[in-house]
Amino acid sequence: MKKEIFAWGMYDLANTIFSALFVTFFFPLYVKQYLGGNEFQLGLVFGLSMLAVGVIVPVIGAWSDRLGRRLPFIVFFTAACCIFAWLVAAVPLHLALLFGFLANFSYHAALTTYNALLPSIASRKELGKVSGTGVALGYLGTVIALLIAGIILYFYGWETKQGTQVIFAATAILFFVFALPLFFGVKEPRARVSGAVFESMKEVGQTLAKLSSHKKFVNFLLAMFFFTNAIFAVIIFLFPFAREQIHISVKMFFVLYTLQAIAAAIGSVVSGRFVDRYGPKHLLQLSAFIWIGVVLLLIFFPTLPVFFITGLFGGAALGMLWTAQRPQLIAMVKREKVGQFFGFLELAGKFSGILAMAFGALAHFLNYQAALALLVVSFLIGLWFLESV
Repeated sequence: MKKEIFAWGMYDLANTIFSALFVTFFFPLYVKQYLGGNEFQLGLVFGLSMLAVGVIVPVIGAWSDRLGRRLPFIVFFTAACCIFAWLVAAVPLHLALLFGFLANFSYHAALTTYNALLPSIASRKELGKVSGTGVALGYLGTVIALLIAGIILYFYGWETKQGTQVIFAATAILFFVFALPLFFGVKEPRARVSGAVFESMKEVGQTLAKLSSHKKFVNFLLAMFFFTNAIFAVIIFLFPFAREQIHISVKMFFVLYTLQAIAAAIGSVVSGRFVDRYGPKHLLQLSAFIWIGVVLLLIFFPTLPVFFITGLFGGAALGMLWTAQRPQLIAMVKREKVGQFFGFLELAGKFSGILAMAFGALAHFLNYQAALALLVVSFLIGLWFLESV
């Protein structure tokens, strides 16, 4: 079982490489600096891809529930993500935006199905510990990715188009290679029943019709909607904000982002123990309060020292959020429905694309301070819904 837990956690390491290098760093950099794009277009790409995942993934989750298998979906969407991420470097702006959309869609579709594997490899008493281990390995993946990317840029140039294009290929290769332990290290039974898509859609419809009777779960979904609204906007626009507001170079951002990833890994491991002892809800609340403080500091003091300090606290809070989110959901639903309900969690999270688009529009047409204020409001509303869970 320990080998399966390690293999499962390695996928957190693998997909965080994509999140760090593609979503947070090089896709926004490449689109803005070398293809002539802007924040509004970036918001549309990531926002619309999240919305698409939110609509489709509950069906994928229900389909995997019916089959009793997750890995075929994870393998397919991981491969698709890697292919489209690689292709971004070879096409003009409009196709790069399309391939970015497809890469991000595939990444989140795979991630949701992967989350639903957790109760199959961990006992209920160890959900927080195992989830925290996975998130910590994820941020180790960020450090590994940044080290390899740093070596690549050292040879090709830190501020060059060619160096950025090579990073896309490296991202695809690293993601797929580090995902292999999951593909071969976790054993699943043969498919239980027919996996007809139509039946899965019907099952999702039935669950949606009954969702109003799960009041606490609906409140949890709404809380995660507003939390992930804010978090995904931070992830997408972190580097553009640092570049334009604080005038950070690519090399300096590498250093700061590595330290933030280490802080997130530490926060994940520590909070995993607290989840098992005190429950995930308290960690989710603490994470939100820390993020509110981080965003307020960046609004009023957009300087390099403040960016560095808030980055460490924000990284730790991000580790807390991802660690506590999965055990909280599993504690609220029946095991045989966990894939479908993770799909609904993804539905809530991916409608956060609405805020990503709004954030991009405010940053492009107004200023970053107005966009950041929107994040504070989102966290406060999320805390209000979480209180009743």
